[in-house]
Amino acid sequence: MSVVHINQIKQKVVDLFQDKLDLKDVPVHDKDREDKIITRCLAAYAIYNNIECTVDEAAQSVIDAGDDHGIDAIYYSPINKLMLIVQSKFRKDGTGEPDSAAVGKFCDGIKDLFEMNFDRFNDKFYKKQNIIEGGLREYDTKYLMILIDTCSAKELAKHASTRINDLLDELNNTGDESSDPIISYIRMNQSKIYDTLALSAGNNPINIELGLTQWGSIVEPYKAIYGAVSGQEVAGWWNNYNNRLFEKNIRQVLGMTDVNEEIEKTLKENPTLFWYFNNGITIICDKIDKNAVGGGSRDLGAFKLTNIAIVNGAQTVSTIGKYAQRNPTANNLENVKVNIRLIQLSDTFTSFGKDVTKSNNRQNRIENRDFVSQDQEQQRIKAELSIDRIEYNIMRSENYVQNDNSFELTEATVALACASGKTSLAVQAKSGIGKFYEDLDRGIYKEIFNASVSGYYVYNCVKTIRFIENVLKREIAALLKRSGRKYGILIHGNRMIELLTIKKLNIKKDLDTIDYIVDGDNVTAKVMEVIDDIHEFIETSYPESFLATLFKNTTKCTELFNSVNTSRT
Repeated sequence: MSVVHINQIKQKVVDLFQDKLDLKDVPVHDKDREDKIITRCLAAYAIYNNIECTVDEAAQSVIDAGDDHGIDAIYYSPINKLMLIVQSKFRKDGTGEPDSAAVGKFCDGIKDLFEMNFDRFNDKFYKKQNIIEGGLREYDTKYLMILIDTCSAKELAKHASTRINDLLDELNNTGDESSDPIISYIRMNQSKIYDTLALSAGNNPINIELGLTQWGSIVEPYKAIYGAVSGQEVAGWWNNYNNRLFEKNIRQVLGMTDVNEEIEKTLKENPTLFWYFNNGITIICDKIDKNAVGGGSRDLGAFKLTNIAIVNGAQTVSTIGKYAQRNPTANNLENVKVNIRLIQLSDTFTSFGKDVTKSNNRQNRIENRDFVSQDQEQQRIKAELSIDRIEYNIMRSENYVQNDNSFELTEATVALACASGKTSLAVQAKSGIGKFYEDLDRGIYKEIFNASVSGYYVYNCVKTIRFIENVLKREIAALLKRSGRKYGILIHGNRMIELLTIKKLNIKKDLDTIDYIVDGDNVTAKVMEVIDDIHEFIETSYPESFLATLFKNTTKCTELFNSVNTSRT
């Protein structure tokens, strides 16, 4: 690409972000001031392009400065449970590749982030520490490592590439090959940046023709067509345009693995039922024209769409497309019908397209946990507790308020997993609580929620776990600095601490009684013993392991459990 394109990139990102950046640490007389500003603008753009956020939020994510430890921007989205970690580099001539030493520093910074060595970062990071800690504490947070640069090379040098791959392998090593990766990586080089900016500016429109079966139309107030499109056609869109289908509005669409797995399972096992199981696709376009195919029949219609954007159903389109690419000889897609809506933007008001996009992506997604409220065991537990005016909230509700006499499903799930005495359940509560709700008839869900579990037992488990959590909070508050290995154990190891504490207390029978009271002194003493024993075990057996992944590794946690559980006996 030419220097002209570099200058276009520079101008665009500067226009977007410079006025919103913190530049107090970049003196006006600094000879590198311009390059430093553009580098920060690129870091903000990497955030803005890869997650739903405002320009202001993207700019505020930038922490580039002295002692940034190789991380130039960091952003956590509680809604998406996603943390973006960025290193950026502006090269005005657009040549070469990112410096291997800088990439190595980036990897080291991410290691220290996961190890909670926060004292190694700068004041800009410190101001965001509470938000970052919140993301690191969440059991289902995923991480996206982004390297953004204006270098022309498509591939990194071998040393830099090896550093990144080694880091990904180490952080994603939970001992379970079927588990989703904790952290993934993308690179936005010169051509990628330019392409996304060009798409956001409305260049390279996508025009497609498609056939619909059982189609219908809406005329007022705005034109729209609906019907069913074949899976083969959808696969063709992906093959031809890939992520460009979703890039009209500058931001990428990031998939959710559990959703994609369900979509692909239907493609493989029940292709003829796909229409019934899938929410479908919504496309906005400048114009919809009907071809003569099918005449006036509503059984079959052919349509030409001008300048399209898929605003809902990205997971459906990408999963069908990738499935077709991996299985080129499979004929499943011949039987797949996908529900689709086509909305024409001409003759609508100016912001209509943006409003459609936002509304289609703000609707609450039904999760597996939402079906738990229909389980008879949950209803029984709720009824048993309600007699004593204890509220057990088994449905997601904005009206729920936690107090001494109320708790909800996820809290109960964690409590029962940690009171089970089984390392695998406690690890699962740490690494992905959603797995408990995937099959309500068998497996790990039935291990903790079954006819033998009384309402009192659930409530008492919750009370005990809450008390242990408060002990951990006090220990965290008492630390001289919220950083380092001991701090990481308190944050990442909370479920194993709870599992081992309850096991050592030997209170299984007591938890099933109506008059159970938490013995605060005894519980506190056991918690402190367990923390010390865990720390000693890790420093002896796994001194170099990442705590964030160690406590999600069933094999290592089983070894830890066996060691600590037999100590001091």
